[in-house]
Amino acid sequence: VTMAASKAPSPSSPKAFIYMSLLALQFGIQPCLTKKFTSPEIIIPTVIFSQEMVKLLMAIIGITLSTSTKWKDVTSGWSIQSWLRLALLPATIYLVQSTCSLLAYQNLDAITFNVLNQTKTLSAALCCFLLLGKRQSKLQIVALVLLLLAALVLEGVFPL
Repeated sequence: VTMAASKAPSPSSPKAFIYMSLLALQFGIQPCLTKKFTSPEIIIPTVIFSQEMVKLLMAIIGITLSTSTKWKDVTSGWSIQSWLRLALLPATIYLVQSTCSLLAYQNLDAITFNVLNQTKTLSAALCCFLLLGKRQSKLQIVALVLLLLAALVLEGVFPL
């Protein structure tokens, strides 16, 4: 058992319920706030750059304030070559995803965006199965089918 796994709250604990409630609140509010504050006049690359700088600052503060993590441990083995080899492709894909997300926030209503955005879970599960041979549990398959049905209903493929 890893340290992170041993500290995780039980799924039925009050702490887990609070975290799930906060996640649901964030999931519901984020598209509304983003749509409200991302007018068509924004410069998308500037917004994405600002978001990434805030994330970087939060990571730096977290590492600096951590009593169990030292900068030497975090940066050992880093080089430009290792960054290019390991992080360039995922970073580029994330950049494209962020750009598409901002465009979608500007052009879709919040509910449509949220449901369609969650279909990435379907593609991730499919890729895990096709590329890695990782099968989903019966409960996970049911959840994925429900997600697919929600997206199809929202798009009008299956009318209610």
